[in-house]
Amino acid sequence: MKNQLLISGGILIALLYITGCGVNNSNSATTFPVETSNSTTTATPISQASPIATEKPQISPTTPPDKLTTQKLASGTYCYTAKTEIIDADTEIIISSNNQVSGRVEATIHNEPVGYYTSYNQTLKGTLEGDKAKLNVVTKIEYDTQNTQETWTITESSLNTGRETFKRVDCGNLKNNRNDNPAIKPVRINFDRGSTSKTIKNAVVRGTRDTYLVGAKKGQQMNLKITSLENNTVFDVISPNGKTLQRSATNWSGKLPKNGDYQVVVGGTRGNASYELTVEIK
Repeated sequence: MKNQLLISGGILIALLYITGCGVNNSNSATTFPVETSNSTTTATPISQASPIATEKPQISPTTPPDKLTTQKLASGTYCYTAKTEIIDADTEIIISSNNQVSGRVEATIHNEPVGYYTSYNQTLKGTLEGDKAKLNVVTKIEYDTQNTQETWTITESSLNTGRETFKRVDCGNLKNNRNDNPAIKPVRINFDRGSTSKTIKNAVVRGTRDTYLVGAKKGQQMNLKITSLENNTVFDVISPNGKTLQRSATNWSGKLPKNGDYQVVVGGTRGNASYELTVEIK
């Protein structure tokens, strides 16, 4: 009797396991009864049920992923500027109709606490993919020339080189502010109260000039001296009537012939140049 109960209990447990848990067979389709209009019952495999149709966006296999998320810049000229405590830089970028990129950067670096001033320029050439410009960059700073491959991000409003962020500006204003415009905007030198001299620390990009105005009177003496890291800067002195008093000098002293503003024009003799210009009026 005890053995019969054990056998009956084992059968009952097996039946409960099969009906409660089912059979795990990936090759067998589970069926469910479906009631039809003629009251007959059929079994429809769930694996044969029609899937629910879903609408999916169609993406051309030839469309690069970056073109789906970034806006293509129209062909044309784009200008950007960056001004911080240590850098003053302008960039002009030209994008062609076939996404070729060319351009230039002109910049000065100034670190007053350590007395460091220099300038550099860059030429750019590459291709634009979405908002990413893959560029060959040639950097010229003092006597050094560097060639690098870089990726810059270019948008309608900004330029990011990975080191600096530039903001978009009007190209006409940019050219007016740079020394590649023949009409150079001069900087006036004002002496501190009680002083008769002043030293200016600056840098000039190759092929450009810095112009300073110094107000003086007839009969006063002007003393000028310029020094540079590579001994590669000189100055011209122009009187108020436009006559050149001295050309391509590093030191000059002279009696002034007229009242008015005298121009001191600084330029590099080779490459970019950082310099210190001392102006004295007695």
